[in-house]
Amino acid sequence: MEGAAPPTQAQLNARSIYVSGFPSYTKPQDLTRVFASYGTVKVEKLCNKFAVLTFTSEDEAQEALEDSDKVNIYGEFLAVCPYTGRAETATPKQPATPKQPATPKRVFVRSKQRGEIIEPKLIALTGDFHTQLDSILKAVRLTQEEVTSLSELYMDLEFVLQQQWPGCIALPFGSITTGLGIKSSDADCFIQVPAMFRHHGANFVNKAKKLLQQHPHVFAEILSIPRANTPIVKFFHVPTQINCDVTFKTPLGAQNSKLIAFLLHADPRLIPMAVVIKYWAKVHGFTGTGKLTNYALTMLIIFYLQQPPVSILPSVQWLQRDPANDIIVDNWNTGFMHNYELLPKSTNTQSISELLGGFYQYYTTFNFEEMVVCPYTGCPMKKEQFRAWNNLPPEFERYKRNIVEGLILPLRITTSMCVQDPMEQSHNVASAITSRLAAEIKAYFKFAAAAYEKEKNRQFANFFKTILLQKPKLPRRSCPEFRVVMYPHILQCIANADWKSVVRDVMMQMFQDLCKIPLTKVDEAPKPEAKRQKERYTGTIVKAIWKRKQFNRIYTVSKLDFLKKQTRITEEILNADKANFKVDFQLTLTFQETRNVSAMIKLVEGEPSLFIEFGKFFICSLQNWYIMLLKPYFQQKPQEEERTPIANGSKSGDESPQRQKDREDLATFMSMQDIKVEMVLPRQTDESELTSDISNIMIDTKDLNDTIHSGDITDSKDTKTSTQ
Repeated sequence: MEGAAPPTQAQLNARSIYVSGFPSYTKPQDLTRVFASYGTVKVEKLCNKFAVLTFTSEDEAQEALEDSDKVNIYGEFLAVCPYTGRAETATPKQPATPKQPATPKRVFVRSKQRGEIIEPKLIALTGDFHTQLDSILKAVRLTQEEVTSLSELYMDLEFVLQQQWPGCIALPFGSITTGLGIKSSDADCFIQVPAMFRHHGANFVNKAKKLLQQHPHVFAEILSIPRANTPIVKFFHVPTQINCDVTFKTPLGAQNSKLIAFLLHADPRLIPMAVVIKYWAKVHGFTGTGKLTNYALTMLIIFYLQQPPVSILPSVQWLQRDPANDIIVDNWNTGFMHNYELLPKSTNTQSISELLGGFYQYYTTFNFEEMVVCPYTGCPMKKEQFRAWNNLPPEFERYKRNIVEGLILPLRITTSMCVQDPMEQSHNVASAITSRLAAEIKAYFKFAAAAYEKEKNRQFANFFKTILLQKPKLPRRSCPEFRVVMYPHILQCIANADWKSVVRDVMMQMFQDLCKIPLTKVDEAPKPEAKRQKERYTGTIVKAIWKRKQFNRIYTVSKLDFLKKQTRITEEILNADKANFKVDFQLTLTFQETRNVSAMIKLVEGEPSLFIEFGKFFICSLQNWYIMLLKPYFQQKPQEEERTPIANGSKSGDESPQRQKDREDLATFMSMQDIKVEMVLPRQTDESELTSDISNIMIDTKDLNDTIHSGDITDSKDTKTSTQ
């Protein structure tokens, strides 16, 4: 029996598509994941500008073609065209036509406008505290009519999605359902799909996107984000003019919202207070995606209201005492007692202004470095307790069991702020906050607390004006320090007994002659008894002298020696570079009597990104230069040893055994070891915030003689860098 005939070239072409517009770092597996929703796909060809993909049927390929400029990868929308069999020549060759971007970025105008908040200066902040509070709430809160109209959004969503998944239910959650909705709030919705449709690889968000796109008069500006930790579909609902985020992953969010709504409606003072805090945070821009989430901020509010002497709300653990209320979702107990009559009676009689001021005062002094905000227990817990999670109190039995069974990872406590989700207890809802943002948030807390203290005896006439229209002096953004350590093995070979003067002179020559950066010594009182002697100098960078590559190539074939060549290149950069800037830095030389020297530079004033570029140049190139400039000061070798490495030295009769050993160590060091250089991160600086990913750089100094003769130190193959 003969096998089926192989497909013709025309049939193969009909099953293939031509894709462009993706980022240059896109990999084949990325394209495979994106187009897998249309059918079985294979990446036949991939280059920087285009890719050729083949499906198993023409229908699958046609379906992908219909979604041209709708398929998203890494934030870029892809152009999908029929494959003609000439992919290599498919790129237009029309020199007269200006080059256009393959897929221009989409701008969701209506969604963006909806997300904008009313500026505080447009609100009438006059009268007493309660008058101003009413003005703020009236201006920023959603009206009851707007909240009621959202039922239309959920009905439209269910109607469309039930065509694909009959019986699915839209479960609202988020700030709007808790009573904390403001004009810029999005609607959040979990789609509960019947179990028969839930299976691995169901790809809900992409299918939902295609369904919503069939109703453009109801759903607009649709975007799916399938590879997020929680995949979602975002859209703008035309009838209600509301943005909505839809998820299919877990109903945990809906259960969390029920808890928040129950707690904040337990006392009539709490919703107005929480809305003002949310608006305050939004005005100053430290809440949102990648920052302090609204959910995390709400947890901070609830936790404060649990603390004595406020004691308005009970702990979540207290609400979950009765197993009859248990509702297990994703191995967590999300049920709780929800009868207001059974809540413990609070004796708190503070006004909203006092509660608001107390909130700012509490977190001004809260020790985020060592403590965890834990609404579950209702009291702060030490981070150390979560390091040895098996020693946690019995209240965390479910948390410990989930870790033992491999269902979760332990709570992440190494971040600048740790706020534990009271239900999903392994989730730090403030984990995205960097140390810099944490420092800024604390500055806002402190500023608002000071405003409260100042205004509480003045009937709070200017309290809202102060906290909404003014900003605190924020802590300066930390910048790394760059340090080079010269070990004794090298410095022992300096023949001059006054070796410190040699080191100092060479450093001055390197900065002032080679880099054309004048240094000014900082006058300091000498400390003769100190074990370490420090000298500080200040300098200013005005040009990008680290951009030497093109000039290195020009001078590679020149007959100039090392000193003249590098000086000439610096002069070329100073003359050719039109960009002027000013970056002030401090150079600190630290001497130890054991012939150990370190040189460190740190930013004084200027653009941090420019200083970081100079710092990388300092630790990658300048330390090599330093060795070159030190060589004339090394002890001279006898004629018969002229061809030996410079670090070997001689073994004259009057040389001590220790001196001989030092010289042998230097020879070994220069041929086998490294000079240590490092970038030191000041406190409260995250490596993720830096433009450079260097933490420690080791630079090989082997064969430096060959490097000089090659005419290009920084580009030499013998100058290697590696990140440890």
